[in-house]
Amino acid sequence: MSRNAAKRMFSSLARQLESSSSAIAPGQALLAQRSAVQALGGATASAVSKLPRCPCGRVMCLGHHYSTTTSPALAEPAYAKEGCGSNDLVGRHQTVLKHFPTALSVDDFITRVEIALAGYGFTGDNTIGEEAHATPMSNLCRDESCMVLEDKIESVFGSCFSTHGLGGVLTCGVIGIKAGLSHSPVQGGKERYVFFTFPHIGIDSNGTVGAISRPNRAATSSACGALIACTGDLKKDGLEAASQVPGVHDPLEPEYSILKQRIARRLRHEGADSSKLDLVAVTKAAERTITSDLEFLIEKAVDPKKADYAVFSGVQIHNWAANLDDPSVPSLEFVGVGKSYVVVNGEKTYLDIHQVPALSPRQLKVLSTASLSDDASLTASSASGMVQEIPREYLLRRLGGAVGNSHIAGNTSLAWKEYVKTTYAEAHPNAPRMDEKVFQDAAPHTEEGFFSSFNKK
Repeated sequence: MSRNAAKRMFSSLARQLESSSSAIAPGQALLAQRSAVQALGGATASAVSKLPRCPCGRVMCLGHHYSTTTSPALAEPAYAKEGCGSNDLVGRHQTVLKHFPTALSVDDFITRVEIALAGYGFTGDNTIGEEAHATPMSNLCRDESCMVLEDKIESVFGSCFSTHGLGGVLTCGVIGIKAGLSHSPVQGGKERYVFFTFPHIGIDSNGTVGAISRPNRAATSSACGALIACTGDLKKDGLEAASQVPGVHDPLEPEYSILKQRIARRLRHEGADSSKLDLVAVTKAAERTITSDLEFLIEKAVDPKKADYAVFSGVQIHNWAANLDDPSVPSLEFVGVGKSYVVVNGEKTYLDIHQVPALSPRQLKVLSTASLSDDASLTASSASGMVQEIPREYLLRRLGGAVGNSHIAGNTSLAWKEYVKTTYAEAHPNAPRMDEKVFQDAAPHTEEGFFSSFNKK
């Protein structure tokens, strides 16, 4: 029977049922209902006899006959059990989103990046058809806490060529970038690179900005220490005082002085008020500054005719337990997503990885075991994606410093303590260290060379 014929039959039967239910005796109405059902095949007689009227007033409604005429019952809301860790994960994510509205859980972020890049021929697996292995290049802060994100990147794309600096500052220069590019395999006549650049910040499980717990340390630590120092210096001294001539830095604080100068110049260019700066604002400014620096170096180092590449920037966010010694509080890791784009055959395409569907909790756990070796971590679904715990055992093992089971008493006399002792004579005891001789020697340099050239400039 065609769909139109079925509609006509339903319409006719509905009118018959309505008239029979109001104009004939109850016994005859029941007989009419049974006859109608038999005309349709008879298999659903008992079901039809129990059907309530449709909200439109009909027993069998033409407009709704392909769906139940029973009003849908609202499902009772499902609540997590009291004390359930996954119930807390969503609230923790919401706290992070207040400061970084684009934040995704780190596992969710990496899987979306991998899926998005696969559509443009990038993959961490060099065995898949014509898709080409991409060499990852990571630029993070030197802090050991940042290795969580690096582990995630390497679990997908393999070992990174790192250009890490204090606060994420880029000081490797063009040669440093080219060194990493020269390691990339050539497939299909092209090299492929994926650049990741992220300064970091701590927002602990209590929501305290700048706070992070470290193994076997009683006091709360901080992240990022360099950016916290920058925030204090810029608020105290102002942006103009910190905006020194590019290329001039403190020889004893090269990375920090370069980091502060570049951020100050960026904020000054943007018209920021130094008195209103806080750590979140400075961290976001660092991300913008460092991303611009990376793009400048890429322009100098990458030939788009010979290579395709992708860039992902943002802020790494440590939402760890306020006390890592407390195993009942889960630790989380997020990425505040910044720029995301690919350059293929010289054409730049911006990506919105939030449009990539999130994986299911099971899929996320399967993939995360590549970096965590643990599928027992908590997972929860939030409004913007999936949130997954970073297992405490992994953090303690990766960060080091946790109290282990091995212990050697201080007064223990070990035989090798004596025979490993030796003496050492420095061949050049007065050799210059860093740039100290430049500033300690007050006498002017008259010989031709670097110093005389430097003084003439």
